[in-house]
Amino acid sequence: MKEKVRTIVCPVDFSSSSEEAARYAIGLAAQLGAARLDYVHVFQWPVYAVPEMGYYVDAGVEGSIKENLRRQLQTLGRRHSAHGVEIVTDLLEGTPHQAVVDHAESIGADLIVMGTHGRTGLTHLLLGSVAEKVVRTSPIPVCTVRVPA
Repeated sequence: MKEKVRTIVCPVDFSSSSEEAARYAIGLAAQLGAARLDYVHVFQWPVYAVPEMGYYVDAGVEGSIKENLRRQLQTLGRRHSAHGVEIVTDLLEGTPHQAVVDHAESIGADLIVMGTHGRTGLTHLLLGSVAEKVVRTSPIPVCTVRVPA
């Protein structure tokens, strides 16, 4: 185990749960003296089935979606910039849980802080949980911030 937490990754999806996790992550980063906090959002392109064409991604909206997500990340970063911690925002593409773990490993993160929706029962069974998959697959410690659904 590393002695000091220097880099934290906090995945966000702009829900109330991830907003709470973002607030918790910046407070924790400041308290632990972390040098860097990465707010990341993972976008998984919707794929549509069209009988004549097979599967395709609507490329016409790609630029505007990415730009909107980057702006949201930057706004989040600016809201938390007064804590003496370097804030980095990254827009990632891919399967959410895997992209989070891969990013955290690639930057040498010491901790992942992320929100959970607190779903139980059938809703949890049907929707699954990105946080749960990150906890199960990450070699990096994960701190979950539960916000009841």
